[in-house]
Amino acid sequence: MIKNTKMTSAVLLIGAALTMGACGTTSKMLSKAPKASNNSPIVRVDEAIDNNYLILSDAQRAIVKNNNTFAFQLFDKVSNQSSQVVSPLSVAYLMGMLANGADGTTRQEILKAIGCEGVALKDLNETYRAILSTAGKLDKQTTVDIANYIAVNKKYEVSKDFARQVSNDYQAGIERLDFSSPSSLERINGWCHDKTHGMISKIIDQVEPMAVSYWMNAIYFNGTWQKKFDAKFTKKENFRGYTRDIQKVDMMHQITKFAYAENDVFKTLEMPYGNGSYRMLVFLPNEGKSIDDLRKLLNAERLEKLNSELEDCMVNLKLPKFTIEQELPLNQIVSDLGAPSIFQSGVADFSNFSKGNFFVSKMIQKAKIEVSEQGTKAAAVTAAVMVMSAAPMEYRDVEFHADHPFVYLIQDTQSGAILFMGQFTGIH
Repeated sequence: MIKNTKMTSAVLLIGAALTMGACGTTSKMLSKAPKASNNSPIVRVDEAIDNNYLILSDAQRAIVKNNNTFAFQLFDKVSNQSSQVVSPLSVAYLMGMLANGADGTTRQEILKAIGCEGVALKDLNETYRAILSTAGKLDKQTTVDIANYIAVNKKYEVSKDFARQVSNDYQAGIERLDFSSPSSLERINGWCHDKTHGMISKIIDQVEPMAVSYWMNAIYFNGTWQKKFDAKFTKKENFRGYTRDIQKVDMMHQITKFAYAENDVFKTLEMPYGNGSYRMLVFLPNEGKSIDDLRKLLNAERLEKLNSELEDCMVNLKLPKFTIEQELPLNQIVSDLGAPSIFQSGVADFSNFSKGNFFVSKMIQKAKIEVSEQGTKAAAVTAAVMVMSAAPMEYRDVEFHADHPFVYLIQDTQSGAILFMGQFTGIH
């Protein structure tokens, strides 16, 4: 496994955010695409696909842009000096399902956290359904699987309206399990293994018998470079780390035509997969500039503008071959992005999911990416554990007015030994 700089981090984030979205073509591709009746461009796909499935409305495109804004915000929260990989879309899908189970302030906070404050839940669901319905169908050379699953403790009943909604829009499987049985752990981890094609073998170490439910999204991506690297040109070369330390990496090499753009701060390279429906964008800081300088300029608006700046160039390309795995706790990150109440007992409102007072006790993501001469394999599983809020206890009302002489002592509670003892009579 290679440790790379945060340049690699940006690559992985943008690759995850864009390849799973509906905006994986350059401006040249878009200009050549036939126009739909609503003037939305149709992404180039295999002839067997019904192009009507690929049209996003203006409202849906706005939601995708909002989610891309969330992607950059999420990356800012996790980025540091180590190599990173994160799937913003996987988090967004999980949060979308939670929003359907939530109500009131909790729902509004969830939408705010993923950049969709003020967006109607119906519009969000329809957008995610549209992306989900085309995943894996845009390119026969690229595999994209998006799956959703909720394992529910058999002691609880799920709202029929909620079940119908997430089944229709998220294609989510909802399964009631005996959380006291070891088979539940096998089932949940087995789902992760299957949906990520073995890249992520498990998401949890144990099932909490008192948990209410486990919510999960899995995304798997396997893309073949449109222009593969020849392995015979891969060799060990120097790589300057984040702190300018020198290390040896397996560096892939090719000279060919790619879409390219540059500015005063960084260079951009577009590397398409298969038929061009998916791509990786690589952002490389110029000499004298840093990842921090680059990140200050990158956002959803800048990303849209980039499509018009890319031009075909003959590129002498060197790119590290690498594998990165990461487990990311999300409680604090999601709270900071605007949804703290989902983690607060007695505050979270998931009344549309089931009867009872519930909150999310833990949210995590496991992700992995492999970049090689042939292409890119990546997988992520985002999971949330929902538990029952502690029921408020009933107490008897009493009074204790120490307004007359009393005795006191200080005791070691482990041994019972009295360390100090005295009385107070009001006279000093």
